[in-house]
Amino acid sequence: MSERPRGFIEGLNKQLSVPVARLLRNVSWITPSGITWTSALLAGVLAPWAIVTGRNLAAAVLVLAGAWLDSVDGDLARVRQCGTKEGEILDAVLDRYIDFAIIAALIWQTPDCLWVGLAALLGNQMVPYVRARTEAAGKASVATFGSRDIRNMILVVGLLGGWNCPLLVILALIANASALHRFYHAARRRA
Repeated sequence: MSERPRGFIEGLNKQLSVPVARLLRNVSWITPSGITWTSALLAGVLAPWAIVTGRNLAAAVLVLAGAWLDSVDGDLARVRQCGTKEGEILDAVLDRYIDFAIIAALIWQTPDCLWVGLAALLGNQMVPYVRARTEAAGKASVATFGSRDIRNMILVVGLLGGWNCPLLVILALIANASALHRFYHAARRRA
């Protein structure tokens, strides 16, 4: 598995997730895939439910816990040297479902912001899609300012503040600008 460039927030996250992965190295009943599914349950099912029912504090905690576990699963696979392409695919697919469910819940809770919410939804799906297509074409993807870690932190802050519509606006701007930034670099011909 290749290591991609780390941003500031991902670096902070790794300071917590790597030591936990090392502690779990010999706990055989805890698997990287099990952690991936737990992350999806917390952030992709319970957090959207909390948003829809108006429990933004609980949603913020669940998003944060899910994001942290999303880091622990890969770190545990690396520590155990048991990472697989199938595990990476599972992680990436569940991440897309989680992102969709959270933003859909925000749109449901804030119907006046439907169009900006749909723009946030599109951007959140395009950032990893452009990266995947770029790498599938044999080109190197560039790190960008709107990584999933950044978007998750924006979600947590926005949920804590109860700023659902402004949160969707910020997510739409950052995610789409990030996707376009990656696309610009991917579409350039290299000499």
